[in-house]
Amino acid sequence: MKNILLIVCMIACTKQIFSQWQLSLSFKEGETIRDISAVNNKIIWTITGNFFIYRTNNGGDNWKKVKCKGLEANVSILQLYVVNDSAAFLCLNKSTGTGPGLLYKTTDSGSTWKKVFSHKGNCNIILGMFNNSSGIMACSFDSFDGSVRRGVALYKTNNQGYDWIRNSANPAKGTILNLEVNANTVAMTDYRNFYWSSNRGNSFPVISKLRQPNAPKYYLQFEDSNYAILNSNNNVDILVKRPGTQGWIDEGMPPGIDNGFITAIVLDDNECWMTAAFDTNKLYYSSDSAKTFTSTVPLANSSFQFLVKARKGRMLVGGTPSFMTGKIYINKRNTNHKDYPVASLNTMRY
Repeated sequence: MKNILLIVCMIACTKQIFSQWQLSLSFKEGETIRDISAVNNKIIWTITGNFFIYRTNNGGDNWKKVKCKGLEANVSILQLYVVNDSAAFLCLNKSTGTGPGLLYKTTDSGSTWKKVFSHKGNCNIILGMFNNSSGIMACSFDSFDGSVRRGVALYKTNNQGYDWIRNSANPAKGTILNLEVNANTVAMTDYRNFYWSSNRGNSFPVISKLRQPNAPKYYLQFEDSNYAILNSNNNVDILVKRPGTQGWIDEGMPPGIDNGFITAIVLDDNECWMTAAFDTNKLYYSSDSAKTFTSTVPLANSSFQFLVKARKGRMLVGGTPSFMTGKIYINKRNTNHKDYPVASLNTMRY
């Protein structure tokens, strides 16, 4: 009887969570989403393929549209990272096959952008900020014709991102595929290893091997050095590190998930969300730290390619696939917040 009641409660909770999605923004016809960044439950920005910024300071009740000025031509968008209501970074790569990679900053809420970093080669640039002044950036680079030697470098800033200096603490030997910041901690992965730092990337005392070292790793999310999740390869193949597991576990395709091309993962304590936007309209949800999932279809005839959580808050923000005219949906998650249960995680069956 107790198990039946638990299942009923889980189903009811799941239905409540998924019913909270509300349409917040519809773009003009042909405008597609390239990235979303949510600072907190109020400040959310998104950027389109034609370089317009849509931003809200009141949790999606109203949006303002501005055209990005000052950017070079023929660039592809790698990452939008918003710091506060006026400052943000835009990671770009010149579409030449030999780069360069570029980093721009705005201080006027997205209207004008100034170049603050450039690196030769075809680049993958990703960053995170610990506060308004300090941050860390990874730059992996190569070229299609061998004119730029393949490499990877870490950089750090202590002056709001206007100057980036080489970080000698870089532990990675190959392309840095993920970089995520949480308070003063930072986690990264390449193909083979998970790296974690508790001191803003000045050292990386935690290095753990990842399963399937030849497969790319995507959508890293972490709570601390002992609790993280990512997807290996393109189709569903979840790798999880939980307290008490003594390293990473290859979950493969957890119960409740259909095979498909993963496009986003969000982790928040014991809750996890996952999308496979190009294969299914389903949004997958787990309340047991990504061990099992339930699913729903929150959007008729559509799905979320983009899914993020506010860095300082509970709100979820979803965006429709990049081949469709853009729409932004918001889930305010008006449920009681609970920390992920370390004790119960230690007693889970693996």
